[in-house]
Amino acid sequence: MTSSRLISVLTMGFVLSGCGSKPPVQLKESYSSPRVGVISTRGIGESLVKQETGLLDSDIEIQIDATVGKTLLSKGSYKYYDQNASSIWFYERGQYFYLRRSDNMICISGTNECAPVAHTLEKRLSSLSTDSFQQTLLYNGRIGNRVTLGYREFSRDIARAAFSNNVDYDITESTVIGYKGARLEILKATNTEITYKILSGFAN
Repeated sequence: MTSSRLISVLTMGFVLSGCGSKPPVQLKESYSSPRVGVISTRGIGESLVKQETGLLDSDIEIQIDATVGKTLLSKGSYKYYDQNASSIWFYERGQYFYLRRSDNMICISGTNECAPVAHTLEKRLSSLSTDSFQQTLLYNGRIGNRVTLGYREFSRDIARAAFSNNVDYDITESTVIGYKGARLEILKATNTEITYKILSGFAN
Protein backbone atom coordinates (compact mmCIF):
# COMPACT_ATOMS: atom_id res chain seq x y z
CA MET A 1 0.00 0.00 0.00
CA THR A 2 1.40 3.42 -0.90
CA SER A 3 1.85 6.02 1.81
CA SER A 4 -0.81 8.30 0.27
CA ARG A 5 -3.29 5.43 0.13
CA LEU A 6 -2.50 4.49 3.73
CA ILE A 7 -3.06 8.07 4.85
CA SER A 8 -6.39 8.16 2.99
CA VAL A 9 -7.57 4.94 4.64
CA LEU A 10 -6.49 6.10 8.10
CA THR A 11 -8.17 9.47 7.54
CA MET A 12 -11.35 7.74 6.50
CA GLY A 13 -11.24 5.63 9.65
CA PHE A 14 -11.00 8.73 11.84
CA VAL A 15 -13.84 10.39 9.92
CA LEU A 16 -16.09 7.37 10.37
CA SER A 17 -15.30 7.00 14.04
CA GLY A 18 -16.09 10.67 14.61
CA CYS A 19 -19.50 10.67 12.96
CA GLY A 20 -21.43 8.37 15.23
CA SER A 21 -21.36 4.64 15.89
CA LYS A 22 -22.49 2.12 13.30
CA PRO A 23 -25.77 0.31 13.91
CA PRO A 24 -25.22 -3.00 15.76
CA VAL A 25 -26.70 -4.92 12.84
CA GLN A 26 -27.48 -4.05 9.25
CA LEU A 27 -31.18 -4.17 8.49
CA LYS A 28 -32.45 -7.13 6.50
CA GLU A 29 -34.49 -6.20 3.45
CA SER A 30 -36.34 -7.91 0.64
CA TYR A 31 -34.43 -7.86 -2.65
CA SER A 32 -35.84 -8.68 -6.09
CA SER A 33 -33.84 -9.59 -9.19
CA PRO A 34 -33.73 -8.82 -12.03
CA ARG A 35 -34.64 -5.22 -11.23
CA VAL A 36 -37.80 -3.58 -12.55
CA GLY A 37 -37.44 -2.53 -16.19
CA VAL A 38 -34.63 -4.98 -16.99
CA ILE A 39 -35.01 -7.17 -20.11
CA SER A 40 -33.70 -10.72 -19.69
CA THR A 41 -33.62 -14.06 -21.51
CA ARG A 42 -33.89 -17.37 -19.65
CA GLY A 43 -34.06 -21.04 -20.59
CA ILE A 44 -36.27 -23.89 -19.39
CA GLY A 45 -36.01 -24.38 -15.63
CA GLU A 46 -34.25 -21.07 -15.02
CA SER A 47 -35.49 -18.39 -12.63
CA LEU A 48 -37.37 -15.49 -14.23
CA VAL A 49 -37.72 -13.40 -11.08
CA LYS A 50 -36.44 -14.09 -7.58
CA GLN A 51 -37.12 -12.33 -4.32
CA GLU A 52 -35.10 -13.08 -1.20
CA THR A 53 -34.17 -11.57 2.13
CA GLY A 54 -30.66 -10.40 2.86
CA LEU A 55 -28.32 -7.56 3.73
CA LEU A 56 -28.20 -4.78 1.17
CA ASP A 57 -25.51 -2.23 0.35
CA SER A 58 -26.25 0.99 -1.53
CA ASP A 59 -24.09 2.15 -4.43
CA ILE A 60 -24.63 5.71 -5.69
CA GLU A 61 -24.85 7.22 -9.16
CA ILE A 62 -23.87 10.90 -9.40
CA GLN A 63 -25.96 12.15 -12.31
CA ILE A 64 -23.94 15.23 -13.33
CA ASP A 65 -20.51 16.69 -12.57
CA ALA A 66 -20.85 18.69 -9.38
CA THR A 67 -18.69 20.92 -7.21
CA VAL A 68 -18.95 20.43 -3.46
CA GLY A 69 -16.95 23.17 -1.78
CA LYS A 70 -13.52 22.98 -3.42
CA THR A 71 -13.98 19.39 -4.62
CA LEU A 72 -15.10 18.35 -8.10
CA LEU A 73 -17.27 15.26 -7.88
CA SER A 74 -17.40 13.65 -11.32
CA LYS A 75 -20.49 12.11 -12.83
CA GLY A 76 -20.55 8.33 -12.50
CA SER A 77 -21.01 5.37 -10.18
CA TYR A 78 -19.40 5.11 -6.73
CA LYS A 79 -19.29 1.98 -4.60
CA TYR A 80 -20.63 1.61 -1.09
CA TYR A 81 -17.84 1.90 1.51
CA ASP A 82 -19.39 2.04 4.98
CA GLN A 83 -22.31 3.47 6.96
CA ASN A 84 -23.43 4.56 10.38
CA ALA A 85 -26.64 5.94 11.86
CA SER A 86 -26.23 9.33 10.20
CA SER A 87 -24.43 8.75 6.88
CA ILE A 88 -23.53 6.36 4.06
CA TRP A 89 -19.96 6.54 2.69
CA PHE A 90 -18.83 5.89 -0.87
CA TYR A 91 -15.45 5.49 -2.50
CA GLU A 92 -14.24 5.36 -6.10
CA ARG A 93 -11.27 6.68 -8.07
CA GLY A 94 -9.53 8.00 -4.94
CA GLN A 95 -12.56 10.03 -3.82
CA TYR A 96 -14.34 9.58 -0.47
CA PHE A 97 -17.64 11.29 0.23
CA TYR A 98 -20.82 10.55 2.11
CA LEU A 99 -24.58 10.98 1.85
CA ARG A 100 -26.01 12.63 4.95
CA ARG A 101 -29.24 10.85 5.84
CA SER A 102 -30.90 13.80 7.59
CA ASP A 103 -31.11 16.09 4.54
CA ASN A 104 -29.87 13.98 1.58
CA MET A 105 -26.82 16.25 1.11
CA ILE A 106 -23.54 15.04 -0.38
CA CYS A 107 -20.53 15.88 1.82
CA ILE A 108 -16.80 15.52 1.26
CA SER A 109 -15.12 13.38 3.92
CA GLY A 110 -12.78 15.22 6.26
CA THR A 111 -14.30 18.64 5.51
CA ASN A 112 -17.43 20.59 6.37
CA GLU A 113 -18.28 20.96 2.67
CA CYS A 114 -21.77 19.77 1.69
CA ALA A 115 -24.09 20.47 -1.23
CA PRO A 116 -27.25 19.15 -2.88
CA VAL A 117 -26.13 16.89 -5.74
CA ALA A 118 -28.39 15.03 -8.17
CA HIS A 119 -27.99 11.32 -7.48
CA THR A 120 -29.71 7.95 -7.33
CA LEU A 121 -29.08 5.04 -4.97
CA GLU A 122 -28.97 1.47 -6.27
CA LYS A 123 -29.28 -1.25 -3.66
CA ARG A 124 -27.49 -4.56 -4.21
CA LEU A 125 -27.46 -7.79 -2.27
CA SER A 126 -24.29 -8.10 -0.20
CA SER A 127 -25.22 -11.35 1.54
CA LEU A 128 -28.23 -13.53 2.20
CA SER A 129 -29.48 -13.72 5.77
CA THR A 130 -29.20 -17.10 7.47
CA ASP A 131 -33.00 -17.33 7.69
CA SER A 132 -33.53 -16.15 4.12
CA PHE A 133 -37.01 -16.60 2.70
CA GLN A 134 -37.01 -16.89 -1.09
CA GLN A 135 -39.67 -16.77 -3.79
CA THR A 136 -39.04 -17.55 -7.44
CA LEU A 137 -40.83 -18.01 -10.75
CA LEU A 138 -39.33 -20.59 -13.14
CA TYR A 139 -39.87 -20.90 -16.88
CA ASN A 140 -41.35 -24.31 -17.77
CA GLY A 141 -41.82 -23.78 -21.50
CA ARG A 142 -44.39 -23.01 -24.16
CA ILE A 143 -46.90 -25.24 -25.93
CA GLY A 144 -48.96 -23.52 -28.61
CA ASN A 145 -50.17 -20.20 -27.26
CA ARG A 146 -49.67 -21.14 -23.61
CA VAL A 147 -46.61 -20.63 -21.43
CA THR A 148 -46.11 -22.39 -18.12
CA LEU A 149 -44.40 -21.01 -15.02
CA GLY A 150 -43.45 -22.79 -11.83
CA TYR A 151 -43.72 -20.97 -8.50
CA ARG A 152 -41.50 -22.07 -5.61
CA GLU A 153 -40.90 -20.88 -2.06
CA PHE A 154 -37.75 -21.70 -0.11
CA SER A 155 -36.81 -21.24 3.52
CA ARG A 156 -33.10 -21.61 4.31
CA ASP A 157 -32.63 -23.18 0.85
CA ILE A 158 -35.22 -25.89 1.56
CA ALA A 159 -38.22 -25.98 -0.79
CA ARG A 160 -41.58 -25.62 0.92
CA ALA A 161 -43.69 -28.32 -0.79
CA ALA A 162 -47.00 -26.77 0.25
CA PHE A 163 -45.98 -23.52 -1.45
CA SER A 164 -45.05 -24.84 -4.89
CA ASN A 165 -47.36 -24.49 -7.86
CA ASN A 166 -47.42 -24.58 -11.67
CA VAL A 167 -49.50 -22.06 -13.59
CA ASP A 168 -50.04 -21.53 -17.31
CA TYR A 169 -51.12 -18.49 -19.34
CA ASP A 170 -52.68 -17.92 -22.74
CA ILE A 171 -50.44 -15.20 -24.20
CA THR A 172 -52.93 -14.42 -26.99
CA GLU A 173 -55.07 -12.80 -24.29
CA SER A 174 -52.22 -10.77 -22.77
CA THR A 175 -48.43 -10.73 -22.91
CA VAL A 176 -48.34 -9.53 -19.28
CA ILE A 177 -48.30 -12.49 -16.90
CA GLY A 178 -47.58 -12.90 -13.24
CA TYR A 179 -48.11 -14.56 -9.91
CA LYS A 180 -48.31 -13.27 -6.31
CA GLY A 181 -47.69 -9.68 -7.38
CA ALA A 182 -44.75 -10.39 -9.71
CA ARG A 183 -45.49 -9.11 -13.22
CA LEU A 184 -43.58 -9.88 -16.42
CA GLU A 185 -44.11 -8.65 -19.97
CA ILE A 186 -43.30 -11.42 -22.45
CA LEU A 187 -41.40 -10.14 -25.48
CA LYS A 188 -40.68 -13.56 -27.04
CA ALA A 189 -41.32 -17.13 -25.91
CA THR A 190 -40.39 -20.50 -27.39
CA ASN A 191 -40.36 -23.99 -25.91
CA THR A 192 -36.69 -23.53 -24.99
CA GLU A 193 -36.35 -19.92 -23.82
CA ILE A 194 -38.19 -16.72 -23.00
CA THR A 195 -37.32 -13.02 -23.32
CA TYR A 196 -39.20 -10.74 -20.94
CA LYS A 197 -39.20 -7.46 -19.03
CA ILE A 198 -39.78 -7.20 -15.28
CA LEU A 199 -42.71 -4.92 -14.42
CA SER A 200 -42.80 -5.65 -10.68
CA GLY A 201 -41.43 -8.04 -8.08
CA PHE A 202 -43.37 -10.19 -5.65
CA ALA A 203 -45.77 -8.38 -3.34
CA ASN A 204 -44.89 -8.95 0.32
